[in-house]
Amino acid sequence: MIPKNQQLVQWLNLVPYFRNHPNSSIFEAAADLGITHQEVKQALDALMCTGVGNYTEDLIDLVVKPQGVAILDDQGLDKPLRLTPTEAGALLLTLETLEQVPGLVDPTAVRSAAAKLRGIMDPKATAIVDSLSESESALSQMHAQLDQAVQDSHQVRFDYRSAATGTASARQVHPARLFLRDGDTYLIAWSDEHGEHRTYRIDRMSNLEVLDAAANPHLHALDFDPDNPFGYSQLDAAEVEIHPEYTWLAPEYGITLAAAAGPDTGTTGQAWVRGTLPIATEQWLVRFALSHADRLRIVGPENLVNAVAAAQAAAQELYT
Repeated sequence: MIPKNQQLVQWLNLVPYFRNHPNSSIFEAAADLGITHQEVKQALDALMCTGVGNYTEDLIDLVVKPQGVAILDDQGLDKPLRLTPTEAGALLLTLETLEQVPGLVDPTAVRSAAAKLRGIMDPKATAIVDSLSESESALSQMHAQLDQAVQDSHQVRFDYRSAATGTASARQVHPARLFLRDGDTYLIAWSDEHGEHRTYRIDRMSNLEVLDAAANPHLHALDFDPDNPFGYSQLDAAEVEIHPEYTWLAPEYGITLAAAAGPDTGTTGQAWVRGTLPIATEQWLVRFALSHADRLRIVGPENLVNAVAAAQAAAQELYT
């Protein structure tokens, strides 16, 4: 069964069809429109009770005859429903985005639908859509290569810019699977260097190369939860206090806020807000705390407080 909104469009399009083909029978209309004659009959029965109001003059008026359907009052539906330029552009951009996600949809169907939209859109409008999606072409190619590497079980090599260290290094891994999260695509792969599965964000990769060497992704050891792909529930947590003007950090970094902390030792006298921050590594937390030192402070546990304090002292020594 087709969705109700799609069925409504299908029904309403019968009005301009029979307006332009008054001598077509129900069977001919069904063949032209790719539906059954029972569906055409059902639609015509419904259309006789359809209109812009409750009065007779507000309803579509038609007469069904063996030799055709006569539309007496079409209520302005003299043309098939069309997408507006804005709707067509938004739909085409969505299709372009879907095409760049390997394994999510049938790429042949997406390309066919996109080609039809391009055929009815103004060339200037398609140029705008192309310019918006052009920057994703390199990522799209990388997605396709990684998807193929996963399917064919081949190792891959690439340069990766780590968010934890801010530096780039060469990686050679055994790809296990791809997944989407918050609009970004990630690769889970087994790292021989670390002896465990690691997660890599695709847009931080460069110089990707699919190798001939067979991959051993250790799928038996992969415990992947689509609802919690990064295993946040298994991470350690740090107790933090956030300046009240910067509580926007909470939703950005998954901080769970609690009650207000003690008075600010600065000049504002405002109470800082206590919260819990999930962390992946101590190294990441230290760098995060130093980069937000004027907005946030680590108050527990003791080993993390000491790690941040040691990093602060080491940084200050560089300026003395």
